[in-house]
Amino acid sequence: MLFIYNKELDKGNLKPKAQLMPIFSIACYAFAGYSLYRYIKNAPTIKLDKDFIYFNSQTYSITDIEKIELTGKQPFKYAINFPMEAAALTFNSGETKYIFDDMYSNSWEIKSFLKQVVIDKKDFFEPTENAIDISSVNSDYYETYKGTVITSLRGISLWGLIGFFAFIMLNGKKPITLNVSIFFFGYSAFWLLLHSYLMNYFQVSDNYFVVRNHNFFWTKKAYHISQIKEVVFETQGKMPNCLRVITKDFRNKLYPAGTLRDKTWLDLKDKLETYKIKVRNECI
Repeated sequence: MLFIYNKELDKGNLKPKAQLMPIFSIACYAFAGYSLYRYIKNAPTIKLDKDFIYFNSQTYSITDIEKIELTGKQPFKYAINFPMEAAALTFNSGETKYIFDDMYSNSWEIKSFLKQVVIDKKDFFEPTENAIDISSVNSDYYETYKGTVITSLRGISLWGLIGFFAFIMLNGKKPITLNVSIFFFGYSAFWLLLHSYLMNYFQVSDNYFVVRNHNFFWTKKAYHISQIKEVVFETQGKMPNCLRVITKDFRNKLYPAGTLRDKTWLDLKDKLETYKIKVRNECI
């Protein structure tokens, strides 16, 4: 915008509406600078040992931690505050520091350290994931919690748009060229991958919690029921309702499930609670 403004100004051909371009340009630079500042504030470099925890250049004694919340939604400060999964550390001074899960690839290790060293007063050891026997997963009896693809908004959006373009292409008067075919199949593949990410469903047995996908039916992610600490029903922005699994070593994963109806979500909540799993319902 600045280049266009200067070019038009030099030509003496500056239109009235173009006079606002420098203001919008400066606003964009200010927003970019603010975004960088907020990122540094919200995601500082964290170091910790048995005596101290460091947030960038700030140092706090472990013994000064008054309260720790290792799971839950905390305010992510930006232009507006919006909730994100995080740990919250409140110190004796009243100051609170947040460790946002999505900002750190090893947030689960930080939480495990705090749980073992600060809360349990034990030495730290790195948790290891328990391997799951696929044959035992496949042989269990499951209750399935899923929706119908054809009648769900995600299913209609996926197959409706692909079907619409296919109908236009096959019934057009012009012959189908190679470029048109490449565009159609490329866009269809992208549309399928995008919507498939949003179309998970769930199965529960006495031993396992399994995540499946409507379109990628051959994939599955299994969790030991005994290793699940919490399950969260949540939504983010314009995404559908999602399920977050938090294990006892604080690893967590978000699974969007756009085909499940509210009644199915509530039935799943009741089922998980029979296994003494805490369920945080934040969206249903």
